[in-house]
Amino acid sequence: MALQQPNTDIQAIPRQDHRLLLDRINKASFDDAGQAFVRRAFSGEVFWDGCDDDEILGLALVAQQHGLFDQALIVLSWLNRERPQSVRGWQAHVELHATLGQAGEAAKIAARAQRFVPAAQVRQWEGVAAAQSQSGGAGETKEEENILEPFARLRRLEEDLGSYMALFRGREEAFARQWADREEGKQGYVPVQRPMQPEDVREHIQGKRTYGIYLLTGASQVWTGVVDVDLVTALRDRQAAEKEKAVIRRESAYIYTRIMELASAAGLTCLGEISGGKGYHFWFPVDQPVAAADMRTALKVLLGALNDDLRCFSLEVFPKQDRLTGKGYGNLVKLPLGIHRVTGRKSSFVGPKGRSEDEQLAWLRTQRPGPAKAVAALVERQRSASIVVHPRLAAWAEQFPELAELEAKCTMLGQIIAMARGGKPLSVREEKIVLGTIGHLPRGRLLLHHLFARLPDYNRPLLDFKISRVRGTVLGCKRIHSLLDQAGGSDLPCTFSGSGYPHPLLHLRQGQESPAVQEKVVNLKDALLSLKTAIVQVERFL
Repeated sequence: MALQQPNTDIQAIPRQDHRLLLDRINKASFDDAGQAFVRRAFSGEVFWDGCDDDEILGLALVAQQHGLFDQALIVLSWLNRERPQSVRGWQAHVELHATLGQAGEAAKIAARAQRFVPAAQVRQWEGVAAAQSQSGGAGETKEEENILEPFARLRRLEEDLGSYMALFRGREEAFARQWADREEGKQGYVPVQRPMQPEDVREHIQGKRTYGIYLLTGASQVWTGVVDVDLVTALRDRQAAEKEKAVIRRESAYIYTRIMELASAAGLTCLGEISGGKGYHFWFPVDQPVAAADMRTALKVLLGALNDDLRCFSLEVFPKQDRLTGKGYGNLVKLPLGIHRVTGRKSSFVGPKGRSEDEQLAWLRTQRPGPAKAVAALVERQRSASIVVHPRLAAWAEQFPELAELEAKCTMLGQIIAMARGGKPLSVREEKIVLGTIGHLPRGRLLLHHLFARLPDYNRPLLDFKISRVRGTVLGCKRIHSLLDQAGGSDLPCTFSGSGYPHPLLHLRQGQESPAVQEKVVNLKDALLSLKTAIVQVERFL
């Protein structure tokens, strides 16, 4: 079978620019095309005469990693001949022959080395070569196994990188590199517009660079979802966090235990990671790509009301987008086991017994992506179930079911409702959105007074006047996204059955009908709620 030619042209590289060729050889992929490129690089004239000893030894190791042992021996022979003072060159040559079971050749190289290397050191190499040739591979001791390696280590590393890349997959043709300014405490990512290679993952794990993946593929699907757990803003100050140390410890243990239990019950694979930043990442890899919207829905159903049980942490589901809009690559998440370029801390998984690289990768080898059908089951559970609210909010949801359902189903409107319930002031645009949507409901007046009564600048007569000005149709989803500066273009995160004008009230059963403004209470129950709202405001005023 003809191998595809890499786009790297060896002949086009100037002889003196050996570093460029070295870089391309070191980054050659471990497939047929990569091996063919490395083989052609070594088949020509000597190009490494301008390299230092370490670079030449690195070339020999790369050749071994690609299974090109003859080429590795050629490089080491050249190093012994041209730079006999290189002790490491002689040692590497002896050990490679021993690894290949060529004890006689190893002895010959050791004998030649005695002219340049202390005799005691050469005898030590000869002892190693003899031990390896006698072991035959069956009864190897731990010490002999450690000496054997570059090839066995390479195979293990290839398997580890393969397992890693199968678990943490993202956009096919691009990934991202993290940058940081530690003096200003700033960080960000720049796109790398090519497929991620095993060598990139290796650099990331070794801490040389830090990479992230764009979760959404070109088809707006994902191979993994992530739950980002961060300390709330008020506790990111060291002194504030120290005061809440006991609570933070309890909550972090609770979050890990609860999310792992929920994932296990749902049949999903969940990998908990200390992110190296402000909190934790929980990864949910699947064996087949699923729609980004389905992954978001599934993780929200999985978490349920867990966020309401927390005081020190907040939970955020990734991807945040349901589909790509053609602008940019969408959400990204830093890959595991890398160094956070601002904090300088390396991330690690909670599952393994230790935090060393070997222990972390050995544990990852035991993990497998979860079934995509488990995601579909959670999505179906959400579609068939009524809105579930936290027990603390049950009484509120019973009184104001419209608000509870909108908060749960409409992300944009839900955020504004949550802010109002928390007594946080609304901007002019946010107020316009609430009036232009909730104000069209049959009980809109009561619902709006309930929300606005919690705000510090609540003015009952003024709100009545603003409600009386509500006219026309419900504020549409596109207009809401525009007012909130959400770059959604023509693609919206929510989809509704049928066609027509999309607006948030379609999430409600009564929203399917033509809504109308109700300026007056329609029964005694509504009148009682209106009176209670007025009483709350009077009490606050007093």
